[in-house]
Amino acid sequence: MNSKQLFFIITSLAVVTLKTFPTAFIKLGGRDTWIAMILASPIILLYVWLLLKIHKKTGNYNLLDIYSKTLGKWVGAFFACLFLLTILLTIFESAGAEAIVIHSGFQLLTPVWVFIAVTALSAVYIVKKGIASVTITTIIVIFFISISGIILGFLTHKYKEIKHIYPILEHGMTAGFFLSTIKILGALSCVIIFIPYLDSVRDKTKLIKHSTIALLFIIQMLIFSMLGVITTFGPERAEDLLFPKLTQTQIVSAFGFLEAGELFVMLQVVAGWYIRYVVCMFALMELIRLSGMKIRFKEYYVCALTIIFSYLFSKNLFDMFHILDYLLYVQLINFFVIPLIIYILYYFKETRASGSLNPE
Repeated sequence: MNSKQLFFIITSLAVVTLKTFPTAFIKLGGRDTWIAMILASPIILLYVWLLLKIHKKTGNYNLLDIYSKTLGKWVGAFFACLFLLTILLTIFESAGAEAIVIHSGFQLLTPVWVFIAVTALSAVYIVKKGIASVTITTIIVIFFISISGIILGFLTHKYKEIKHIYPILEHGMTAGFFLSTIKILGALSCVIIFIPYLDSVRDKTKLIKHSTIALLFIIQMLIFSMLGVITTFGPERAEDLLFPKLTQTQIVSAFGFLEAGELFVMLQVVAGWYIRYVVCMFALMELIRLSGMKIRFKEYYVCALTIIFSYLFSKNLFDMFHILDYLLYVQLINFFVIPLIIYILYYFKETRASGSLNPE
């Protein structure tokens, strides 16, 4: 693959949680959640830039090797396992969230395990075909999701009222506001799952440029999405809705009888969670390959675990929201805090050991 294709990989990882579950953040940030989104955005942008800069300076694009060289064989392996397990949890989240949204919003009579099984089994086929199959599928899905998002933005524009965001920061930056920012950062930190793909990129000279473009695209999309939910319903109403984006599209109508807004959000949510599942699963397979472990039928093992644990994640809608809260903090720690510390330590360790780094 080339670095331009990482645009679609990165986009698939960071968007869908914040667009599907804005309630989890609005409950804490209120009408100022969009400002919390703005505050978290440069942090994640700087974070990804720093990681890619360290990769470039050291010439090492193997995350597992960086963990091992920084912390030693056994300690590095322990934290690498935490990273892999967090990807696995993200895989379970993706399949479970997709299933519960379809079940709650469209197909109440079909049990969630049916949707989980379809997602898990079909993803195995794509992942086993290799990185070309994953990349092509991701490009197609993200393209149609982006188009539907643009169309939906135009259709819902007339229902938004800017008065719902005033007064801005009425109570200042409260504890809830900062906690909302931290949770948004946890959701955005999932972009680091694209790191295992770097080993497959042929020309790495423009990695930082193309990754930055992808993140800027994600950031503006999520800021406008959060603003759209708040300006449509107001913060009090928005925080009581299970899936605000789905409810938002139900008010769309044309000529007094055409009502098909749900189709757009269904494409965004269902396809968004599905492609995230595929991208995360392939990243997990890549890390297993880079570790040197030989595990036969590993895709099928992940498929079986997904059917079991994603069902437990999604069988109760309200329990799922509680689990999601904890998962955001787990992702923040294992996808943001720990990698940031390890990469910084690795950079200084390599600088001291070699005296000079790769000029590229």
